[in-house]
Amino acid sequence: MCEAWEEEVLAGHRWGRHGDRADGELTRLRKLWNGARPLGKAAAAVLEEIRSLEICNWDLENGFTALLGAIGRKKPLGRGVGHLASMTGDRWKTVWAYYLALKNWLPGVGSSGHAALLRTVDPEGEVKSRVEGMLGERTELKELYVERFCQCLEFWLGGIYPEGSPQRAAHEPAVKTLEERIRGLDPGGRILDALEMEGDGRLEPCSHKALRRYDIIVSSIGAGVWRGAMPARGTDGLERAALLEGLIAPVEAWVEHPGGRDARGVAEKLGDPDPEKVFLAAFLASILKSQALSARLRAEARLNG
Repeated sequence: MCEAWEEEVLAGHRWGRHGDRADGELTRLRKLWNGARPLGKAAAAVLEEIRSLEICNWDLENGFTALLGAIGRKKPLGRGVGHLASMTGDRWKTVWAYYLALKNWLPGVGSSGHAALLRTVDPEGEVKSRVEGMLGERTELKELYVERFCQCLEFWLGGIYPEGSPQRAAHEPAVKTLEERIRGLDPGGRILDALEMEGDGRLEPCSHKALRRYDIIVSSIGAGVWRGAMPARGTDGLERAALLEGLIAPVEAWVEHPGGRDARGVAEKLGDPDPEKVFLAAFLASILKSQALSARLRAEARLNG
């Protein structure tokens, strides 16, 4: 029976997509695990926090640095470092500003209560102006697309609803109805069929690409063509991989040679090594390294394809 950390290493979004490299990485980590187990209660809690951090997290660098400190102290952070748990008040305000700016645009005439709330999260009107500028001249098709986007974004604003929940029971038919009306006006579904508009799974506010995705979607609705105003850059994966590789390298150096020159960037955080710390640091570096590799390979394939 696998330990939870072993399942994380082999998961499809970690080393599981890299074939034989997954087995080699698991073997290496198991050797460190055998020297560290059983983990103390505090170290085990840090291990669980490490599992929650993903390459796509909007606060990746701060989360990574915080986890290094947690490993060094062998004391859990006691706060979220990944997924929606990483969201700060300011980050939520920005996401709310997008949602409210769109809801405020929808009536077309008159006023709504959304305007009052929008002013609290977008006091300078920056998001409102950008959204309205991207949408351009109003059409029925644009209104349908905007309402669908609002429905999907609102779903994430409420957290993560479980299957069978009342929220899902209300949300899914509403989105389906809007999609049917969109198909009636736009049989080709030029925007609806684009990957970034698929379901609700690419609108997570905790993604580092979330705000750019919102701009891509809104500007596409305004242009009537997917990415008509914001063409793909093609370098995001390479940039994200390079960022993560730079964070990981000194940690890997510390695991191999804690007192070595290449480990100086993290030695102060990690402190003196012991088997628990070495395993935790190696695990953190490993599961994120797998994602950096995936991001780099995908980006290179797109650029060369």
